Amino acid sequence: MFPPLRGFEVHAVYQPSKAVGGDFYDVVETGDGAFLIAIADVSGKGVPAALLSSMLQASLRTQADSRAPLGQILQNINGLLYRSSSIQQFATFFLARVDGKSLELRFSNAGHNYPLLFRGPGQPLTLERGGTVVGILEDATFEEERLDLQPGDRLVLYTDGITEAQNARGELFGEERLVAAVHAMPLERNAREVTEGILRAVRGFLDGVEPGDDMTVMVVRVHGDGPTIDAAAIAARAALSDRSSMPDDHSSVSA
Repeated sequence: MFPPLRGFEVHAVYQPSKAVGGDFYDVVETGDGAFLIAIADVSGKGVPAALLSSMLQASLRTQADSRAPLGQILQNINGLLYRSSSIQQFATFFLARVDGKSLELRFSNAGHNYPLLFRGPGQPLTLERGGTVVGILEDATFEEERLDLQPGDRLVLYTDGITEAQNARGELFGEERLVAAVHAMPLERNAREVTEGILRAVRGFLDGVEPGDDMTVMVVRVHGDGPTIDAAAIAARAALSDRSSMPDDHSSVSA
């Protein structure tokens, strides 16, 4: 269990389709009242994908305190992956910076599944702006966009193992079912409950069929009581590289 703290709830679940996989997520406190949120999906499976995933995470963490624009951080990660990986190995990568005082969110999306920002019962906002996947083009550039979060907002980030989960009839779970699963849950559900509700919906859709890809879901929920960042809580999430040995990884943090 993770104790509720002021500001933001963050909960994530990672379920590899094999012993190790290429998905990763992270929450990194930046030391200035803000934090980074990242989710990525490395192409391929097994140990090579897991090693690249760990390399990308390490690169992100070494840049977290730089206050560089998100586009620049992604350019650096892109260059590292381009120089270090084999031909046709790439990653989708979504990166955001949240200001814990102003509730400003800045983001850049490098070819990743569009995160969904739920605000009340309406259709979610998709966070699309950014650029291409990292690792393919040496000189790729990435744009950045900003928006203001509001108390009660729920940001859902996921990898394609969720929307491309395929049942015995050959149907894909898809984004529409994902949106419906979130809307079916009361607005007061916390980040852990929303995350686990999404996974229950996917498992029910699969109806016993084994997923063919890693599945990762992260939910960020904004509280309405003056958000602050608790660096110790974020650091206590554990080193994500260790989770590859776990069949079902749950991580949660509130700040």
